[in-house]
This record gives sequence, C-alpha cells and structure tokens, in this order.
Amino acid sequence: MQMTVKNGQEITHNAVVYTYRDGSQDIICCSAPIFREPGWEAAWGAEPEAKPLPTARVTGKKSQGADMERSMRRARAKLRRLALANDFQYFVTLTLDPAKIDRYDGAAVTKALGRWCDNMVRRHGLRYILVPEMHQDGAFHFHGFMAGRGLEVRDSGVEWGGRAVYNLPQWGYGFTTAQRLYGDYHAAVGYCCKYIGKQAGQRPLGRWYYSGGALAEPEKVYADLEYRDVENSVEFSIPGAKIKVSRTKGGKNHGE
Repeated sequence: MQMTVKNGQEITHNAVVYTYRDGSQDIICCSAPIFREPGWEAAWGAEPEAKPLPTARVTGKKSQGADMERSMRRARAKLRRLALANDFQYFVTLTLDPAKIDRYDGAAVTKALGRWCDNMVRRHGLRYILVPEMHQDGAFHFHGFMAGRGLEVRDSGVEWGGRAVYNLPQWGYGFTTAQRLYGDYHAAVGYCCKYIGKQAGQRPLGRWYYSGGALAEPEKVYADLEYRDVENSVEFSIPGAKIKVSRTKGGKNHGE
C-alpha cells in the first residue's frame, strides 16, 4: 500500500496509522481528508478529525443516545490503543469489601481507588488500566490490566483453565484476582474493551476507565492513502464520506 506523509504545511490528511510495540497496526482511512494534526476525537467515535462534516440535526433522547454511543466507541478505541502500546503482566479484578468501604457510594469508591493507585504508582511503579463495573445490585468493582516492578502477587491455590490464579495483597479494600497474561494479547485487550458499555451504555462512576503510571503511547503517523487499497477492513459510513478501519497483528504472542 502506497503511503505519502505530508509536510507540516499540509495539515489535513485522509488517514492515521497507529503502530504498536509488537509491530501490529491500526489503519484508519477516510475517503475524504478529515484528519488534522494534532487532531481530536472524531464525531463518528474513534479517531481524530479535521473538519466536522455536515450532519443532520438530532435532538432529545435520540441525540443523547447517539452521544453516549460515540463516547463509548471513543473510550474503547482509546483503551485498546493504550493497552496495545504497553506490556501489561496481569488481567485483574478488584472487588470491594462492604466491611471496609461502602461499595455503593461512587464518591467514596472513586476516592479510595485514586488514593490507592496514586500510592502504588509513586512507590511501586504501578502501570494500570481499570474499567469500573456495577453488580446487578449497584455495587462497584473493577477489571483491567496491571504491571509494575513492585506489584505483589500471591498464589491463591486456585487454577483457572490450568493456570494459577493470584491475589493482590496490596489491595486493602476487598477480594482480588490476577491472571498472568499469555498467548494472544490482542484477544485479551478485546475482552477488556468489552467491559466498557457492558451495562446498556452506562458509564459507572462517571468515567469509562481509569489509567495511570508511566504508560507508553503508540507511534502515530498522519498520512494519505489510496482509499480503495485499504484491504481487510471494516467500513463505516459517515455524512459525506466513508471510513475504513484495518487492523493487522504483529508477530509475537504475549508472555510465551
């Protein structure tokens, strides 16, 4: 595929390419030059856009639903890019013990999580992405990825799928599980992304996910591609144009 990178004077492009640590890439290509450097999140919900294309005016509940759907897609795209750009060690679940914290109180839960994560980042080099989720009864818990030089894990004595399940003794607010990431890292990232918007588009605790620590960003290049040459892609229609999203995997599995 022929790709031309424009100079700094030509700030509008029809494609943006993300390259990750394993050599995999996401290519987002539009039939019109809509991507701008440095760019912002596109109205269709995944990538930076240069100039808003004309849209039909939508009001009321339909507009709110469309806005939430776009927000959810943007969050999933951001989480995916961040996760693929970093080498996380564990998929974790953090729960809250009602004897230690009111797990239904969003403000209290957010404060406790922020305090714990800040301490772990400063003292133990924690890197993390955590997605909040609500139980059916309204209690909060978290799923996500973690890594860090000082992150402690302890064998729980339980196995899942023939592999050890660990606990995180540094989490003092409730029960935890941690499973070492292995095999198809892209599949694990996709699984984690599905937690965003899992509950009918709700945004628990007012945020789609939390992240912190010394996290790397993917390499990002704005370019101009021949739209018809972008293969193995999913195509979307937006007002006045079309967008293709193509994803290629690198040559390495995670951990093994």
